[in-house]
Amino acid sequence: MLSIKQLQAFIYVAQSQNFAQAAVKMHVSQPALSSAIKKCEDILGGELFARTTRTVELTKEGRLFLPKALRLYQDYIDLINDTQAVFDKQQGTLHIACIPSFAEAGLIDVLAPFIQQYPTIKIKIEDVVVESVVDSVLHERAEIGILFAPTNSDEVDFLPLFDDEFMLVMAPQHPLANVPFTSLQQLNNCAFVTMNQHANLRVFIDEILADAGIYVDYVAEASQIATLANLVKANMGLAILPALSKTHLLQQGLVCKSIHYPGLQRSLGMIRKKEANISVTAQAFWAMVSDMQRA
Repeated sequence: MLSIKQLQAFIYVAQSQNFAQAAVKMHVSQPALSSAIKKCEDILGGELFARTTRTVELTKEGRLFLPKALRLYQDYIDLINDTQAVFDKQQGTLHIACIPSFAEAGLIDVLAPFIQQYPTIKIKIEDVVVESVVDSVLHERAEIGILFAPTNSDEVDFLPLFDDEFMLVMAPQHPLANVPFTSLQQLNNCAFVTMNQHANLRVFIDEILADAGIYVDYVAEASQIATLANLVKANMGLAILPALSKTHLLQQGLVCKSIHYPGLQRSLGMIRKKEANISVTAQAFWAMVSDMQRA
């Protein structure tokens, strides 16, 4: 098998057609260079150079080998340079899976300091529901996930960013839109639209309502908050949604009211797979956000 040094020796001699000049360029002695060329020819099975006392010329086989040798050597140089650039965080991709509400409302604020420090890093964002964020991280399609604290965190590390409140959301024409909202008891027997049955947020809201002894009538389900907003706008029912979505919901012309109930808040943060060998790019992002949280 040819070594990179042997390949380099062949290229330098071929380009200069002079062993002495090639030896100087490689910073080796002329005998060492000659030995490298001899080993190269032994491995390939024939002479690459026609040597006389005055000239060094490529043989026909050497001329055929040169362009391929140049491509292979350049690929090696590019590989080294590109890998060094990744370790220096001058190249690379930061792949994040993020719940849509935060991707729209707050992700850029978290990303901005990282982008400013590493402007050549590419960012890939996968905006999906909570369950898909966890799945993407566990199956290493994304290295970092941003979501509400997962119910089963045994397989991930969780870095809290902040606690988010929940709001009661309704159409302007809903009866509750024009009266003060003071208690969950006002929601008893109301029509509701909600996340799909096994969604992380649906389970959380169901537990809160059950704890308060409240029965609601789920008339529609969806997997995205944007879809629920459209159902609420059509006055199909009320919804309890994260305050993260408030700006978007108000832009939709919906009414948002605070809910004061113990425990009706969720911690939003970042996850990474435990014991996963994440890239230096992802490590740098995680460390930067961690430092920001401690500051």
